[in-house]
Amino acid sequence: MPAAFGDFSVLVIEDESFTRMVLAKMLSTLGFRAVHQAADGEAGLAAVRAHDPDLVVCDVEMQPMDGLGFLKALRTSADARHRALPVVFMTNRADQGRMDEAAAFGADTFIVKPATPESLRGTLGAKLG
Repeated sequence: MPAAFGDFSVLVIEDESFTRMVLAKMLSTLGFRAVHQAADGEAGLAAVRAHDPDLVVCDVEMQPMDGLGFLKALRTSADARHRALPVVFMTNRADQGRMDEAAAFGADTFIVKPATPESLRGTLGAKLG
């Protein structure tokens, strides 16, 4: 049984505004206490500092700072909580090389786009449970 998401806040980092809005709506429907949004890795780092989320759902391919850049910066943060923050990557190119690179920087898991409420519930429940 997945975790009760109402105890948790989540940050969505996605450069396509429509996709970001749809993801935020799905996460709200799953019952997260708060759903924060950012349009790229740089804005995502600022949002982590501002909102201190429990989990990040992050697109891999973004400009100017992509998901891997965000993850590298997060994992070298001075804040231990931010270094340990669970990050779930979303990609439409889940090739092994990309997954290995992200895992090397501490990505927790992947969701292949397009995300569905079921894929989010299962993956995020496993990360937060």
